[in-house]
Amino acid sequence: MDKKKVFVVLVSAFVIMICLTYQGTYSYFTATVEGTGNRENNTSTGQTDTLENLILSEGSNVVSSAMIPGDSVTYRFTVQNPNNIDVCFNLLWSNTTNTFINQKDLVVKLEKSDGTVLVNNKQFPATNSGTTELLLGTSIKASTTETYTLTVTYLNTDEDQTADMDKSFSGTIIGELGECRIPIAVETILLKGETDELKYDNTTDNNLRYVGANPSNYVSFNNELWRIIGVFNNIDDGTGTKEARLKIIKDEPYSEEISWSSNDINDWTQASLQEELNGTYLNSIENLYQEMIGDAIWNLGGVSSYTTSDNGLASHFYTYERGTNVYSGNSATWIGKIALMYPSDYGYATSGGSAINRETCLNTALYNWYTSSDCYTNDWLYSISSNKWTLTHNTQSRNRIFVISSYVFENQYITSSISGIVFPTVYLDSNVKIVSGDGSEGNPFELSF
Repeated sequence: MDKKKVFVVLVSAFVIMICLTYQGTYSYFTATVEGTGNRENNTSTGQTDTLENLILSEGSNVVSSAMIPGDSVTYRFTVQNPNNIDVCFNLLWSNTTNTFINQKDLVVKLEKSDGTVLVNNKQFPATNSGTTELLLGTSIKASTTETYTLTVTYLNTDEDQTADMDKSFSGTIIGELGECRIPIAVETILLKGETDELKYDNTTDNNLRYVGANPSNYVSFNNELWRIIGVFNNIDDGTGTKEARLKIIKDEPYSEEISWSSNDINDWTQASLQEELNGTYLNSIENLYQEMIGDAIWNLGGVSSYTTSDNGLASHFYTYERGTNVYSGNSATWIGKIALMYPSDYGYATSGGSAINRETCLNTALYNWYTSSDCYTNDWLYSISSNKWTLTHNTQSRNRIFVISSYVFENQYITSSISGIVFPTVYLDSNVKIVSGDGSEGNPFELSF
């Protein structure tokens, strides 16, 4: 049976009203779910099959104490598939209202009873008289009943959130039969949420990064092992379109003896290494994988002072890299496919250790990590006796670049006679999917469009 041609309307509705205040009122989470009882026939196979609607359980009221940032409310419901075939369905928000000013602070999580996360950290939709997707194309097996838990969380951002006192939101969830789909790679990683191996960096873009000495972030790319640095938000492809995209780095070096720039200029737009990576090397990649590499705006900002906790943290470098401070005459951005990792990528990849935790590492200047072995030995982007080029330059000189070396992190002159180790780094196209694998070195993620 061609399930794509089956159309059965699944109607569910629940109204969610939460008043958020710091002064002792109550938050109400009210839910009701109904089924239509309608049936449709499918004759695509030459047979007439009667499909019954999915059956959603009727909800109940949940009352919680007054919500403050960090609080959550939950609602559990079941979906029953009475049919003798597996089907897929969508859940959509309809007629939502959201009076929050900082709407990114209100997020939704949806998971099954077996712990499978279907939606994670997704922003509650803005006021909308139409529909907004909550979940698309999830499957339910024939003749089974699944339990789902919806959690709405008011995030604690450690910022002033008083503007959202007494704010409310509401919405109706409707369901419909939909096409089964494989989530894009970005969704696959985001659904994992924060774990021991994945941490949000709390930057302005709030990227989700792999951390630790050896996380399960291996991916098969061009029939080689690469590794996922993380999910990066607001990546511009050069046309003004900004998307969340996976950033990956080659696991083995492209070259261990290559100059950053044979003309001794630390402007990536003129660097000989840039030309080689986006010429000779790019052309050596199989066509399928070339298509998976998307153009991106690579930020080329630099810095001159970086040795203290006041100017040398990973968070500082993240800002420098995206700034406009460059050596006189250098470009601040470059649009292309293949570049190098940033110093901030290295800094945010640490998990810390038993003596010095991640928070302490992130509050220690990268330059001084040599005194904190817990920081660099628990960072998968560090390796002993390597001298890895980064994309970021020192603005004091026309020929200095930051490197990750046996001394952990330093600022190095570049001349045509100095060689470094090159690990190509790319942003994948936003439509790339992870179709198999668990991310371990022996079973890396496999990619497809």
